[in-house]
Amino acid sequence: MKTKILHMLEVNRGEFISGEELAKSFNVSRAAVWKVIAQLRKEGHKIKAITNRGYMLEDFSDVLTEEGIISHLKPDTKISRVICLNEVDSTNNYAKKLTMSGASHGTLIAANHQTAGRGRRGHSFESPAGTGLYMTLILRPNVDAEKFQMITIADAVAVCLAIEDLYEEARGNLKIKWVNDILFRGKKITGILTEAVSNFENGEIESVVTGIGINVTTKNFAGDFAQTAGAIFPDENSLFGRDELCARVADYVMTFADNLDAPELINAYRERSILTGKDITYMKGNISHTAHVEGIDDNGGLVIVNDKGEFETLRSGEVFMIRTEEN
Repeated sequence: MKTKILHMLEVNRGEFISGEELAKSFNVSRAAVWKVIAQLRKEGHKIKAITNRGYMLEDFSDVLTEEGIISHLKPDTKISRVICLNEVDSTNNYAKKLTMSGASHGTLIAANHQTAGRGRRGHSFESPAGTGLYMTLILRPNVDAEKFQMITIADAVAVCLAIEDLYEEARGNLKIKWVNDILFRGKKITGILTEAVSNFENGEIESVVTGIGINVTTKNFAGDFAQTAGAIFPDENSLFGRDELCARVADYVMTFADNLDAPELINAYRERSILTGKDITYMKGNISHTAHVEGIDDNGGLVIVNDKGEFETLRSGEVFMIRTEEN
């Protein structure tokens, strides 16, 4: 009953629904409806109640729920299942366990808090409760290992498009640092970790878990993160709910995942690339090299002119932009 009432409130967020209408819809008493509303409020949902008008889920109520995510998915969504957790060690770890039991393409796991969030190359990802969106999608794409990086490319573009849809100020101000860092006002707001299980006989990828962490209102980052990490709304309440952001990101990822060769995908990534035309340093064989970035190739590789004057394409690794007065 709680799930059904919350779903109805989510679908009609910002509008009043009478207690009588809710009671009739679910064939329960108005007293039963009131008890459910009280439970939802205790869980943190901001629900306004006015005599003779009913109940309204307020616009600034931001509790991540399965019902909220589902209510914001597109009618023709390719998401097959939604799982929403209050706390988990890592949504990627949880997803990998589900793949072992045959979880379907398009399974979405979202969490309010990660106790052991992970980033690329063994880095941790701070995931405090209530301030960020931590999600993983299980994909079963029909692609070979050469196209694997395009899934991370799809994630990055999906996050940018979703935020831009919901927050006008983000349009033109979201940048991507190859391969998976999303910057807003010069601060990293997103981490992406894509992990695959491949068939070694034919080289095809059997399943993928692709995790995305977005700092929505996160503040007070610890250690090294204090200088580099930021949030979409570091000094104010979010202008949109995490459930709506989650649904939009997921829908965009699923659209691109089924068409990784779509020109609009790589073009959207190139448009937001902060490294194109810049000088960088990168590691190769434990030796630091400098290079000039020429652009992004059709498979998401970073095309550079190395310190020997030769063209080269980087497929993995960490790069650092050389700071100048201009950037």
